[in-house]
Amino acid sequence: MTKTPPRPRHSGWLLTALLGGMFLGNVDIAIVNIAAPSIQHHLHASGAQLELIVSGYTLTYAVLLITSARLGGARGYRRMFQLGLATFTLASLACGLAPTPVLLVVARVVQGAGAALLTSQVLTAIQLTFQGPARSRALGLYTAVLSGSAVFGQVIGGVLVSADLFGTAWRPIFLINVPIGLCLIVVGRHFLPADVQRGTQRMDLGAV
Repeated sequence: MTKTPPRPRHSGWLLTALLGGMFLGNVDIAIVNIAAPSIQHHLHASGAQLELIVSGYTLTYAVLLITSARLGGARGYRRMFQLGLATFTLASLACGLAPTPVLLVVARVVQGAGAALLTSQVLTAIQLTFQGPARSRALGLYTAVLSGSAVFGQVIGGVLVSADLFGTAWRPIFLINVPIGLCLIVVGRHFLPADVQRGTQRMDLGAV
C-alpha cells in the first residue's frame, strides 16, 4: 500500500506567502492600465512617459524572469523570494509617492525587477516543498492565482481610482502594496523553509 507523502508543516501559511507575492506582481501588470488616464492627468505625463510607466514594468519583468529563476537556483529560492518581495514593496512605495513622471518610470522599472525576482521562485518552491496530492493542490492554486490576478487588477484598479481616497487619485493602486508586502515578508520569514546550500553558478549578464 502506497503511503501518501506528508504535507509540509504550515503549508497554508507557506502558500500564502508564495502565492500572495505572485499575486501582487501579476496584479500590477494590469492595474496601471486602468489608472493610466488619472496618472496622465495628475502628473501631466506625455504619451511617451505614460507608455513607459505601463510597459517599463512589463518589459523588466519579462526580461529578468529567467535570470531571476537561475538566481534562485544559485542563491536559494527563499532568499531571492524575500529579496524580490522587499524590492517590490519599496518600489511600490516609491511609485505611490512619485512627484514626476520620470521618477514614476524609474520606480516602475525597479518594481518590475522585484516582481520578476519573487515570481520566478514560486513554482520552484512548490516543486521542492510539496509532494503528491499536496503538490497538485498547490499547483491548482498557483494556476488560479495566475489567471485571476489579471482580472482582479483591473477591478481593484477601477475601484481605487474612482474612490479617490483623500484626494490621492491613482496613488493608492501602488500604496496598497506596501502593507500587504510587509505582511507577506513577515509570513515568508517565518514559514518558508531554509535554503539548501547550493554551488555557485555564473550569471551570463551580457546575454541578459
